Amino acid sequence: MLFLTVPTAGNRTELLNSLIEDCGLPPSRIVIVATKPNLEFPSGVLVVEDLGPPNIQRWWALGIAAAEDRGATAVAVLNDDVRISKETLPALHEAMQATGAAIACPSRPGIRDGLHRRPLIPYEPRIWGSIWVLDLATDLRPDSRYQWWYGDNDLDIRARKDHGGVVLASVDYEHVHPTEATFSSPDLIALVDQDAIRYENQYRRILSMTRRINRLRRKGQS
Repeated sequence: MLFLTVPTAGNRTELLNSLIEDCGLPPSRIVIVATKPNLEFPSGVLVVEDLGPPNIQRWWALGIAAAEDRGATAVAVLNDDVRISKETLPALHEAMQATGAAIACPSRPGIRDGLHRRPLIPYEPRIWGSIWVLDLATDLRPDSRYQWWYGDNDLDIRARKDHGGVVLASVDYEHVHPTEATFSSPDLIALVDQDAIRYENQYRRILSMTRRINRLRRKGQS
């Protein structure tokens, strides 16, 4: 059973309400993670609060756990500034079920649709952090040690290395305000910098070999 979870600070009410209306799921299968107090949401959705310091991976994990407690077998994790159609989430869910992938995401330019696992070098992400669907039959979950950035890359690498992979599918969606909140906040940029250090340390071999291969490719093209 597919659920949807969305973390929000209540800054994009119109977009969030449209997402809730357009996702094609009943309100009882929608989990809103409210990161500010006293927010109002459409009737019937489940609201859980997390008023702690910003950590989008923690918010994702909270929404996923709340959905799982209510019988979810898969959870779509979306930003509150994403537009989709009623077919978007069912199509991603179907692609995940058909391929055995741990995560399903919309297509990425220049990368074929379908299931992706190894090789991981040279590394190029498959996941969009703004919209992805997780199979709860796996034990793959967000790592809250990543606070704001690179957590989606971490999920992508672990999904492809240790689980069923990532499947890309052509679906209708639009990310309306990508990176806008991050680059307008010095506090969030500081979290990005912290996450970059953790990411570099955790995946040093993959990232260093990727840079080396890319340098050689550029040299060969010059």
